[in-house]
Amino acid sequence: MDYFYSYATLAAIYVVLGLSTNLLVGIVGIFSVSQAAIFGVGAYVTGYCLVNEVVGFVPAMLLSALACLLVNVVVTLPALRVSGDYFVVTSFGIQLLATAVFTNWTGATGGASGLPGVPPASLLGTELVEAWQNLALALGLMALCCLLFHLLLRSPYGRLLRAVREDELAVAASGKGVLRAKVGAAALAGVFGGVGGSLYAVFLSFVDPSSFDLNGSVLLLTMVVVGGARTLLGSVIGPFLLLALPQVLTMVEIPTTAAAAARQGLYGALLIAFMVFRPQGLAGEKL
Repeated sequence: MDYFYSYATLAAIYVVLGLSTNLLVGIVGIFSVSQAAIFGVGAYVTGYCLVNEVVGFVPAMLLSALACLLVNVVVTLPALRVSGDYFVVTSFGIQLLATAVFTNWTGATGGASGLPGVPPASLLGTELVEAWQNLALALGLMALCCLLFHLLLRSPYGRLLRAVREDELAVAASGKGVLRAKVGAAALAGVFGGVGGSLYAVFLSFVDPSSFDLNGSVLLLTMVVVGGARTLLGSVIGPFLLLALPQVLTMVEIPTTAAAAARQGLYGALLIAFMVFRPQGLAGEKL
């Protein structure tokens, strides 16, 4: 039962992160490969605040959301001066830079050794140490983020973001602020990333750079593509499915040293298969 709780909690966290990625990649059409870096900022802010007893969990999560909002806007603004393949290259550089900072800023991040001993989340003076308590927290915040995402899609602002994805020039010609719309989407994506990072830090009680490198960004993109971009349901299906797939590998007798490579190969094969046979994903809109 504890294993199921752990799986469901981690999947709920990745749903929040998937919403962040889907908002940029699916809804607005900003193909970013640096979302794991934003996710990492949220995890490290919460981890640092709790390890050093700066503030409690709830203020730390709010600080993480604010920090990720600011960082995402700051890195998005210059990147929006370019488009298409150039934007992908720019976001790739941002991801590499963030990984270098996480690895070498030992005073704040613990360097390559990471931040161990992150205390569990606490609400109303009660520490959430039981597995079901962590699951309830993750599911509650996941539901709140999903509600915000749903309301966004149904709002006039959501329709504006979809229009920007389809034709920026037409939106600009109609007098709408394309740059303002993109920056607003980046800010909300940063909030989602901060919440997800905060949950990740307290759930694993350990934060290290390996979780927030380029592979992390590729995993988030894979979840969105497989689940289905541009829809709320796709952001939910993708994480729950892809986090269950590694368990299939446990049924196959392969060396432990090859397990990570096999998992990456499985993700790559899934991406290729979905791009060929179902590019909209399992629950995505027809492209």
